[in-house]
Amino acid sequence: MKLHLLVLSLTVYIRVGHCIDCYQCRSTDLTNPYQCNEFIDEDDINIKAEPCSSVYKAAYCIKHTGRFEGGLGTKRFCSALDLGNYCNYIQQPGDKLEYRSCVYTCSSDGCNSSVLIKPVFTSLLLSFMILFFISR
Repeated sequence: MKLHLLVLSLTVYIRVGHCIDCYQCRSTDLTNPYQCNEFIDEDDINIKAEPCSSVYKAAYCIKHTGRFEGGLGTKRFCSALDLGNYCNYIQQPGDKLEYRSCVYTCSSDGCNSSVLIKPVFTSLLLSFMILFFISR
């Protein structure tokens, strides 16, 4: 009976398919202003991590802050490539100032927000604790 309960509780956390879920937004989007800033508070926004099914072999979530597409802001998207983690100072032709631009790459569902502890980690920890107490 305990084993059945454990298997049932673990299947709640197993996802069908192999597609990663990422936040996909731009801070320059005028239809949803202030939803894709550099720091996302998942409780205060309307956007959620979405499946990256439109990107072939998507395995990474990317967060790009700084200068892109002619403006300043934050962009979150899916990628099949690991773009690494780095920051550069960029000065476009005609600019008088340098702008800091950073790229962050991660490979777990919803990891391109700004929250450090994810629900997946909490669920995994809870599953291991249940397994430990059942096996005693």
